[in-house]
Amino acid sequence: MSSTNIDYQIVHYQGDTFVLQFNYLNDNNIAIDLAGCTGNMHIKRSPQSNKLVCQLTDDYPNGVFGISGSCGDFSAGLGKAGNTGGISLNYDGITGAVYISIDANTVSTIPAGRHFYDLEVVFPSNEVKTILNGTFELAREVTR
Repeated sequence: MSSTNIDYQIVHYQGDTFVLQFNYLNDNNIAIDLAGCTGNMHIKRSPQSNKLVCQLTDDYPNGVFGISGSCGDFSAGLGKAGNTGGISLNYDGITGAVYISIDANTVSTIPAGRHFYDLEVVFPSNEVKTILNGTFELAREVTR
């Protein structure tokens, strides 16, 4: 991934553990150091919605939030903590490595269908960059 905003379409199966790993690179394919940065990812039914179906923070592995036990929407900061997941920047000590995960139980509470997401990173200089965005589509779970 380059330092420009990347439009990336995600297709996933409802109820399965979600993992996305990538390297955040500048235009010369050199890893961008994410030390001291914070990350936040919202998944919504619509880009205009004030409600979320899932929220991830950089408090990995405790940084995933959803609705417990049912499919629904919630306001940022008010979701129920998932089992494990979140965002890890400079993952495993590798400069520029980004690791995003959502546990299977939390994914099962996200309604099937097409949603929208973005991943914002705040750098120590207070510069805010959306580094990844697109659709997050979930195929309906059959086996529970």
